[in-house]
Order: sequence, then C-alpha cells, then structure tokens
Amino acid sequence: MTPGTATRAYLIRLSTFQQQPLLGSYDQGKLCLNACGLIVADEWVHAAKNRQRIEVDTLAITPNSLSSILLLQLTTALDSPTSGYLDQPKPWLLSSFIAGFKAAAAKRINLRRSQLGQAVWQSSYSEILITDRERLAHIREQLQDAANLA
Repeated sequence: MTPGTATRAYLIRLSTFQQQPLLGSYDQGKLCLNACGLIVADEWVHAAKNRQRIEVDTLAITPNSLSSILLLQLTTALDSPTSGYLDQPKPWLLSSFIAGFKAAAAKRINLRRSQLGQAVWQSSYSEILITDRERLAHIREQLQDAANLA
C-alpha cells in the first residue's frame, strides 16, 4: 500500500452554552460581533494556522454559534480498494482541534468577561463529512449568505 494524502471537508457547528447570545447581536438585520465574537473568529483562524493539515474554508458566526467548513489533509492508503479515506473514522486531528479551540476561546472570553471558569460552549458539537463537490459548494454558499445576512 502506498500512503498518500486526501482532503476531507467537514461542516462544524459549535453552540454557546445554553444557546446564550455571547458573541454579538443583530442591529437592523446585520450581525454586530461583540468582543467575545471577535475573540471566537480570531481564535478559530489562529488555531487552524497553528495546526498543520487543517485549513479554514468558510466561517460564519451568529450570536450563539459558530459554523465553519474545515479542510483536513489526511494520510490514506490510496491503492487499497477498501481503505478509501471516506471509510475511515473521524480523525483524531479534528477532535483535538475542536477541544483546543474551545479551551483557548473560552479562556480568552472568560478573562474578557472577568468570569473565570464559566461555561462558554455546549459540551458537544456537530460535524458533517461533506462527500461531494456540489454539496460543498452549496454549504459554502449557505455559510457565506448567513455571514452576509447576519
């Protein structure tokens, strides 16, 4: 088997603890990120830049959530008919990235709010493996529209 790399696209959705609008508010239909929302955007991009094999494709933030498409570069056995990258379980790289982001963003937000130790994120998150280019383009468009409408 010859190892190679394959790109996996994931739609990630994180929600704030108890859906609290911690990240901003809407003013006349336009999202205004507050300091916490700006921390989240900065930390998401920063966390990806510090991880090899992860790239932020698209990002949308609402007052109580973050949605993003992440592109992961994964090693796979390309010449085995049964070991395509779509058959592999969720990579540890993704779980590790999300955990690190949540911890770093929560720490910065709680320092900003002078509320150390307070929950910022729901404990779970949503991930969807995007398996075809048309669906990726559609989801990318939806996120860009959400970011523009917000």
